[in-house]
Amino acid sequence: MKRFGTWFGASELMAPTPVAFSEVVPLSCDENGQWRGLALYVYSNACWTVFEDLTGAVASTPAADWLGFSEADEFIYAGYNDAIGYGEFVHTRDANILREYLYVEDDPSANIDRGYPSDTAVEPLTTWIEVARFVDDDELACSEKGLLWILGPGK
Repeated sequence: MKRFGTWFGASELMAPTPVAFSEVVPLSCDENGQWRGLALYVYSNACWTVFEDLTGAVASTPAADWLGFSEADEFIYAGYNDAIGYGEFVHTRDANILREYLYVEDDPSANIDRGYPSDTAVEPLTTWIEVARFVDDDELACSEKGLLWILGPGK
Protein backbone atom coordinates (compact mmCIF):
# COMPACT_ATOMS: atom_id res chain seq x y z
CA MET A 1 0.00 0.00 0.00
CA LYS A 2 2.86 2.33 0.76
CA ARG A 3 4.22 1.79 -2.75
CA PHE A 4 0.84 2.71 -4.27
CA GLY A 5 0.55 5.85 -2.12
CA THR A 6 4.04 6.98 -3.12
CA TRP A 7 3.43 6.20 -6.80
CA PHE A 8 0.03 7.92 -6.88
CA GLY A 9 1.46 10.95 -5.08
CA ALA A 10 -1.58 11.78 -2.99
CA SER A 11 -2.21 12.72 0.59
CA GLU A 12 -4.05 10.28 2.78
CA LEU A 13 -7.56 11.50 3.64
CA MET A 14 -8.45 8.36 5.59
CA ALA A 15 -5.96 5.78 6.85
CA PRO A 16 -6.63 2.17 5.83
CA THR A 17 -9.61 1.12 7.95
CA PRO A 18 -11.00 -2.42 8.30
CA VAL A 19 -14.52 -2.58 6.82
CA ALA A 20 -17.05 -5.02 5.44
CA PHE A 21 -17.61 -4.72 1.70
CA SER A 22 -21.19 -3.59 2.33
CA GLU A 23 -19.86 -0.48 4.15
CA VAL A 24 -17.40 0.66 1.49
CA VAL A 25 -19.53 3.05 -0.56
CA PRO A 26 -21.37 4.75 2.34
CA LEU A 27 -18.05 5.35 4.14
CA SER A 28 -16.40 6.61 0.93
CA CYS A 29 -18.97 9.34 0.32
CA ASP A 30 -19.70 12.59 2.11
CA GLU A 31 -23.12 13.73 3.37
CA ASN A 32 -24.01 14.91 -0.19
CA GLY A 33 -23.24 11.52 -1.73
CA GLN A 34 -20.00 12.72 -3.36
CA TRP A 35 -16.77 10.70 -3.25
CA ARG A 36 -14.49 11.96 -0.49
CA GLY A 37 -11.42 11.18 -2.62
CA LEU A 38 -9.86 8.21 -4.37
CA ALA A 39 -11.58 5.35 -2.57
CA LEU A 40 -9.68 2.06 -2.62
CA TYR A 41 -10.97 -1.21 -1.22
CA VAL A 42 -7.85 -3.28 -0.50
CA TYR A 43 -7.56 -6.95 0.43
CA SER A 44 -5.44 -10.04 -0.08
CA ASN A 45 -6.64 -13.01 -2.05
CA ALA A 46 -4.40 -15.98 -2.80
CA CYS A 47 -0.94 -14.49 -3.41
CA TRP A 48 -2.31 -11.19 -4.78
CA THR A 49 -3.02 -7.84 -3.17
CA VAL A 50 -6.20 -6.50 -4.75
CA PHE A 51 -6.89 -2.76 -5.01
CA GLU A 52 -10.44 -2.01 -6.11
CA ASP A 53 -10.63 1.58 -7.32
CA LEU A 54 -14.22 2.50 -6.53
CA THR A 55 -14.03 5.99 -8.04
CA GLY A 56 -12.31 5.34 -11.37
CA ALA A 57 -9.50 7.74 -10.50
CA VAL A 58 -6.78 5.54 -11.99
CA ALA A 59 -8.72 4.67 -15.15
CA SER A 60 -6.89 5.35 -18.41
CA THR A 61 -3.49 5.27 -16.74
CA PRO A 62 -1.03 4.28 -19.50
CA ALA A 63 0.72 0.94 -19.08
CA ALA A 64 4.11 2.70 -19.02
CA ASP A 65 2.97 4.65 -15.94
CA TRP A 66 1.82 1.43 -14.24
CA LEU A 67 5.40 0.13 -14.58
CA GLY A 68 6.41 2.82 -12.10
CA PHE A 69 4.10 1.19 -9.59
CA SER A 70 4.55 -2.48 -10.41
CA GLU A 71 8.34 -2.38 -10.85
CA ALA A 72 9.39 -6.02 -11.48
CA ASP A 73 6.35 -7.57 -9.80
CA GLU A 74 3.55 -9.13 -11.79
CA PHE A 75 0.65 -6.70 -12.01
CA ILE A 76 -2.79 -6.69 -13.60
CA TYR A 77 -5.08 -3.69 -13.87
CA ALA A 78 -8.55 -4.37 -15.22
CA GLY A 79 -11.53 -2.08 -15.09
CA TYR A 80 -14.63 -1.16 -16.98
CA ASN A 81 -17.61 1.19 -16.97
CA ASP A 82 -20.67 -0.24 -18.66
CA ALA A 83 -22.46 3.13 -18.59
CA ILE A 84 -20.02 4.58 -21.13
CA GLY A 85 -18.67 1.49 -22.92
CA TYR A 86 -15.16 1.66 -21.45
CA GLY A 87 -12.75 -1.19 -20.70
CA GLU A 88 -9.07 -1.29 -19.81
CA PHE A 89 -6.64 -4.14 -19.20
CA VAL A 90 -2.92 -3.88 -18.39
CA HIS A 91 -0.59 -6.77 -17.54
CA THR A 92 3.05 -6.25 -16.56
CA ARG A 93 5.76 -8.60 -15.30
CA ASP A 94 9.52 -8.23 -14.78
CA ALA A 95 9.28 -4.51 -15.62
CA ASN A 96 7.82 -5.33 -19.06
CA ILE A 97 4.41 -4.53 -20.51
CA LEU A 98 2.87 -7.81 -21.63
CA ARG A 99 -0.55 -6.47 -22.57
CA GLU A 100 -2.10 -3.02 -22.89
CA TYR A 101 -5.72 -2.77 -23.97
CA LEU A 102 -8.02 0.22 -23.85
CA TYR A 103 -11.47 0.40 -25.43
CA VAL A 104 -13.43 3.64 -25.39
CA GLU A 105 -16.72 3.31 -27.25
CA ASP A 106 -17.21 7.07 -27.69
CA ASP A 107 -13.63 7.74 -28.83
CA PRO A 108 -12.18 4.97 -31.04
CA SER A 109 -9.06 7.09 -31.61
CA ALA A 110 -8.15 6.49 -27.94
CA ASN A 111 -8.28 2.70 -28.30
CA ILE A 112 -5.07 0.73 -27.68
CA ASP A 113 -4.42 -2.95 -28.34
CA ARG A 114 -0.82 -4.10 -27.79
CA GLY A 115 0.77 -7.30 -26.59
CA TYR A 116 0.01 -10.99 -26.12
CA PRO A 117 0.70 -12.94 -29.27
CA SER A 118 -2.33 -14.36 -31.05
CA ASP A 119 -1.39 -17.93 -30.09
CA THR A 120 -1.92 -17.41 -26.33
CA ALA A 121 -4.73 -19.17 -24.49
CA VAL A 122 -6.06 -15.85 -23.18
CA GLU A 123 -9.52 -14.85 -24.37
CA PRO A 124 -9.16 -12.12 -26.99
CA LEU A 125 -10.18 -8.60 -26.07
CA THR A 126 -12.24 -6.94 -28.79
CA THR A 127 -14.49 -4.58 -26.80
CA TRP A 128 -15.02 -3.42 -23.22
CA ILE A 129 -17.36 -6.39 -22.73
CA GLU A 130 -14.49 -8.91 -22.63
CA VAL A 131 -12.74 -6.77 -20.01
CA ALA A 132 -15.96 -6.68 -17.97
CA ARG A 133 -16.23 -10.45 -18.25
CA PHE A 134 -12.64 -10.83 -17.03
CA VAL A 135 -13.30 -8.58 -14.03
CA ASP A 136 -16.66 -10.09 -13.14
CA ASP A 137 -15.47 -13.69 -13.50
CA ASP A 138 -12.15 -13.19 -11.69
CA GLU A 139 -12.14 -15.28 -8.51
CA LEU A 140 -9.52 -13.00 -6.94
CA ALA A 141 -11.77 -9.94 -7.11
CA CYS A 142 -13.99 -10.78 -4.20
CA SER A 143 -13.71 -10.27 -0.46
CA GLU A 144 -16.35 -9.55 2.14
CA LYS A 145 -13.76 -7.88 4.39
CA GLY A 146 -10.91 -5.56 3.56
CA LEU A 147 -9.46 -2.13 4.14
CA LEU A 148 -10.98 1.13 2.94
CA TRP A 149 -8.28 3.66 2.06
CA ILE A 150 -9.12 7.15 0.85
CA LEU A 151 -6.55 9.36 -0.86
CA GLY A 152 -6.69 12.93 -2.06
CA PRO A 153 -5.96 14.10 -5.60
CA GLY A 154 -2.85 12.55 -7.15
CA LYS A 155 -1.53 11.68 -10.59
